[in-house]
Amino acid sequence: MSDRLTIGVVCTRGIGPGRGGRSANEDNYLVCRGSEARFRDDERESVSRVNAIGTLVAVADGMGGHEDGELASAAAVQAMTRLFKRGHPATPESHLRRFVLDAHRRLRQKAAERGPVRMGTTLTLLWVLEGKASWCHVGDSRLYHHRRGLLRQLTKDHTWTEFAGRDGRESPIDRGFLAQNFVYGSRGFGDDEGIRIDLGTDTGTLELNDGDRFVLCSDGLSSFVPQHRIADVLKETPNPQAAATVLVERALAAGSDDNVTVIVIRVDATPRRRRGWEPEPESSGDDDTLVPEVF
Repeated sequence: MSDRLTIGVVCTRGIGPGRGGRSANEDNYLVCRGSEARFRDDERESVSRVNAIGTLVAVADGMGGHEDGELASAAAVQAMTRLFKRGHPATPESHLRRFVLDAHRRLRQKAAERGPVRMGTTLTLLWVLEGKASWCHVGDSRLYHHRRGLLRQLTKDHTWTEFAGRDGRESPIDRGFLAQNFVYGSRGFGDDEGIRIDLGTDTGTLELNDGDRFVLCSDGLSSFVPQHRIADVLKETPNPQAAATVLVERALAAGSDDNVTVIVIRVDATPRRRRGWEPEPESSGDDDTLVPEVF
């Protein structure tokens, strides 16, 4: 028996330029399970074939101007579908981190062939596998976990203040600004080609309970709808697709002028642990598995 999940997704441009919003949608999302990977392709949902291990979901919020931002977020989510070519991991959390760091390096090299790299995207991933959920995170999109009426933010926004606090440094003047993006890299850490993913802080794993829910979202939601209001919607709206729709509506009503992407996941049932289960070995992969055709 595999984890049984119900998933709802909304990814929208938002209010549009006529009302002061964005002219294009630079957000993207990914839902991989079974034999399908679903993501946004222009204004449609595209479906590609995969051999998913568990269920992998992601939210990506592009930056760098609508063309480059849209390209970066699309490249990020499509690159993540190659995760399954690596085999069944012994430690999904560490595996996610290594994969994201490797994908960042290779995608950035590919983007650099077009000229100076100015595009970037956030990337927040959740992998549900064998009764556990593991995550990995870059940027300021968010992952929340809801259990028995309590909503907890699992990710930390990658702002200048956040990294200064981790390192015991004085908070800089531009402390609220985003400090790094996937593909673009870090901003002033001494390695602008790299990104920072601290194991156990920007990654994590938890055991699932039946009834758990998760919310992945771009800051078009989290910057406008406070955490307790998100919890209220989850309490009042059990259906994940309906909850995702209501959360987007709340963000727009609260004045969000950004793109808004929300994924809501409900854990309907978790598998019983199998005695003697051992993960399959991970394969080494190759360059082609990490660079999608969008570049």
